[in-house]
Amino acid sequence: MSAKVALGVVLAIAGGIAVLIALQAPGWTMLLVGSAAFAGLYIVARQNSRYDPLDPRFGSCIPPIQGRKTADE
Repeated sequence: MSAKVALGVVLAIAGGIAVLIALQAPGWTMLLVGSAAFAGLYIVARQNSRYDPLDPRFGSCIPPIQGRKTADE
């Protein structure tokens, strides 16, 4: 994510919170809007990232599931 986009997103979140505080919105409204804002930020960041959790080059692969061991083995 470029620096200008990141700055814009941060300013938008801060501006939205400032407006909610100025309007004296209920706490649940601030929680709802804040959660949606951070979810949107997460989605934008993941779309602009080359990170793939299943790519072994990142060292964070999910290990294969091992079958159950029986008494015969």
